[in-house]
Amino acid sequence: MLEAGAKVPDVGATDQDGNDVKLRGFAGRKLVVYFYPKADTPGCTRESQAFRDAKGDFAAAGADIVGVSRDDVAAQKKFAQKYALSFPLLADTSSAICDAFGVIVEKNMYGKKSIGIQRSTFLVAPDGTIAKVWPRVSVEGHDAAVLEAVRSL
Repeated sequence: MLEAGAKVPDVGATDQDGNDVKLRGFAGRKLVVYFYPKADTPGCTRESQAFRDAKGDFAAAGADIVGVSRDDVAAQKKFAQKYALSFPLLADTSSAICDAFGVIVEKNMYGKKSIGIQRSTFLVAPDGTIAKVWPRVSVEGHDAAVLEAVRSL
């Protein structure tokens, strides 16, 4: 997993509206990149809604928000429309972004092993370096912790 101080990788994907989005395209602004395992599942929905509800506070602090999962564009669009998510949700179907950030891990749930996205968030400084990393995110209160870090950056 990328650590604080690393440069944001030169990667991107198509968002829910069909736009090609490159993470380095946010240079000069603070950027919150959050990785979630699967669109429209309970934890991912709560996390995305929390970022949606705080979007104005993030914008006031000079930060943009981007969500990333390996869902396809259609699933991201349906998720965004269903919950009025008004920030880019990247369809990382090739896993290029996930691999570059190192968020693909082996998971073990009830004895069943699988490979998937570890819920993680990265705060990117305006100079394109990663300022803070939250690995293994717990959804409750996470948006507030990220906002606090954005404000202190």
